[in-house]
Amino acid sequence: MEDAIRTLAVGETGDFTVTFPEDFADESRRGEKEHLRITLQGRKTKELPELTDEFAVSLGEFESLEGLTVRVREDLEKEARDQAQEAVRGQLVENLLEANPFQVPRSMTDRDVESVLGDTSKLDPTMVARTREGLRPEADRAVKRILLVERVAELQGLRASEDELDDRVQEIARKNDIKPGQVYSNLQKSGNLEALEREITEQKVWDFLMGQSTVKEA
Repeated sequence: MEDAIRTLAVGETGDFTVTFPEDFADESRRGEKEHLRITLQGRKTKELPELTDEFAVSLGEFESLEGLTVRVREDLEKEARDQAQEAVRGQLVENLLEANPFQVPRSMTDRDVESVLGDTSKLDPTMVARTREGLRPEADRAVKRILLVERVAELQGLRASEDELDDRVQEIARKNDIKPGQVYSNLQKSGNLEALEREITEQKVWDFLMGQSTVKEA
């Protein structure tokens, strides 16, 4: 679709046929062709500021362009590390699920799909049904991942302890310069206390699985 749009001039309309890729989430649509009529209403060009000390200072946190450059590099490196770690986790999940296949209740997958879709009452039912089926494979994988983590945590005694939860709350309080009691109150009111507990448990599970695995750099 993007390639088709690039061929149009502003105000021009074009008819195109696109083919769904072979790795499309909805398997039933892979290789399927669809006709599109596209009108290009306008084109915008992003204007980037000149990279100077004055620009860096205008952001409010930096004294020079060098300071900004260092921060950007650190952020990019952290992002790269996080992406690499997530890739390893994803491969761990695939390996474990391949070695220990199981089916999940359809009701759990349905709940995950509906949480992603949100309110669909004003949308075209046919489109909603198609989207729902397209989301189902990924929802099934997400539910399996949750159940896998819970099972490993149960077997290995890795569930978050009260002390670990307290330590995380203290950390959040220090970073935000507020009292731990206020953090607990905010988490309880927002319903995120259990989510924080699950996050700690999941990290312990991944640390355990990494310790049981051999990871080679590609």
